[in-house]
Amino acid sequence: LFQDEVAAKNIMAVPSVYLNGELFSQGAITLEKIIQKIDVNAEKRQAEALKNKAEFDVLVVGGGPAGAAASIYAARKGLNTGIVAERFGGQVADTVGIENFISVKYTEGPKLVAGLEAHVREYDVDIMNNQRAVKLRKTDKVELELANGAVLKSKTLILSPGARWREMNVPGEQEYRGKGVAYCPHCDGPLFKGKKVAVIGGGNSGIEAAIDLAGIVEHVTVLEFAAELRADAVLVKKANSMGNITIITEAQTTEVTGD
Repeated sequence: LFQDEVAAKNIMAVPSVYLNGELFSQGAITLEKIIQKIDVNAEKRQAEALKNKAEFDVLVVGGGPAGAAASIYAARKGLNTGIVAERFGGQVADTVGIENFISVKYTEGPKLVAGLEAHVREYDVDIMNNQRAVKLRKTDKVELELANGAVLKSKTLILSPGARWREMNVPGEQEYRGKGVAYCPHCDGPLFKGKKVAVIGGGNSGIEAAIDLAGIVEHVTVLEFAAELRADAVLVKKANSMGNITIITEAQTTEVTGD
């Protein structure tokens, strides 16, 4: 769809959101985040509402599986529980196939996240989504400062910050972000159909990305800094069985270049 526009704007990452012809955002973004960026007073109003919240018994930082579980256990004990998350579900929401969740042979990230949120909402848990924690202080209570300036207080804090897509931190990475450098093979993979691509990292995420991309692109080269891959053996076996994946170990990525 809209291939002429994709080519004209040289779009190499989705979703790409444009406002009045200018790039507004690139990559996964929620409707709430879009509204926050458009409405310049949104953060101020949120901060006012948040700072007036009563003290929590338990405050959980992170909205992935661990944070969801912690908040449910706390709420079941009758504790006043809150959960602060930059994005409920975290990186799991971007995962297509999940095959190592015990008792569930296969599920997908968005489905699992929807289930986690529904379970948490069964209890009296205050979910504060789209909120980024920036500072932690210990006075007579625990104080958690958010990016919008609001400060939450709690008797106890549980940290479950989870994970995010790792960056290479090399010259050229930010310059070519969205212009050849991508972090989500499921979202951006189709934009590289028929091309040769490289995947940096030989852990589970890297090898899973290579396997997914192999069905779309011409060839995948996996570059791993260490002498051995860190991915599960079942994933490595599958990658090695595919005819268009090359794995190179002891290869350090030092720069991203392009034209």
